Order: sequence, then structure tokens, then C-alpha cells
Amino acid sequence: MVGTMTEGSWHETVSPDRLSFAGSHLVGVAVGTDQPLGHSQFSLGAEAQLVAHFGRQDHLELSVPIVLRYHLGRPTGVASLAAGLGLSYATKVPQVEIDRNGASQRWFIHWMAEVEFDLPDPAVTSFLRLHHRSDGYGIFEVDAGSTGFVFGVRRRF
Repeated sequence: MVGTMTEGSWHETVSPDRLSFAGSHLVGVAVGTDQPLGHSQFSLGAEAQLVAHFGRQDHLELSVPIVLRYHLGRPTGVASLAAGLGLSYATKVPQVEIDRNGASQRWFIHWMAEVEFDLPDPAVTSFLRLHHRSDGYGIFEVDAGSTGFVFGVRRRF
């Protein structure tokens, strides 16, 4: 996966007139698993993400969300919609969060929202994701956060 960090809060990233980029980027890998929930189109899984940040910030981030996924099925073009929630650990306090909020910390809540797209090979998909770290509305002491736009390719085994 590759992405770029944004300025502002997560909801500003989905508003084109308020979107601005932070001059910091990321590249990473993730491994995960999911299991169908009964006979529904939902699955529940977990993912471990290792991301390297570069540009205005230079650190590694490990995030581990639990992911709920809704599978749309072929031939819609959109394979699934997903949301994940877990923890994030940064090896250095992220500079983008410090610059935006005045302070931050290494441990934070991580959430992600994703749209996955079909590709010609059914075992391979692509996705667009919001990659977000935050204090979780006060769960962590420091009021800060950051959001990245991420593009990735997924291979299912």
C-alpha cells in the first residue's frame, strides 16, 4: 500500500474544498484474515499493518484493526466495503500530528474505511482507504490525529 497524509481532520479529507496534503507519505504492507459471518455477505477479520512514513515525518507505524467487511459480489466492480478499528503504535511521535495539533503521542486509536475494487483476476483486488490515527474522542490524553489516503493491491490466498 502507498499513500499520502492530509492536513485537517478526517472529515475534511472527504470534502474536496477543504482537502490539503501534508507533504508526508507512507508505504506499507498488511496481512490479514477474515471469516464469513454465517450465510450473510459480511465477514469479520483482523489485519496487521506495518507502514513506513517519510517526508515531513520519518517513523514506522504498526496498526492492528479488527475489520468488518460487506462483500458486494461480482460483477458490480466494487468488491467490498470495510471498516476497521484497533490500535496504532508509532516508533516516533508523528510530526504531522504535532504540526497540526501541537502535540501527539506514540499510541493511538487506529480506524480505517475502505472501498475494495474487483480486478480481472478474482484473487487480486485493489483498494482505496482512509488510514486514520486519533485520540478516540478522549480515550487517549493528547487531542490529536492524522489521516492518510491509501491505495493498495490485495492478494487473497
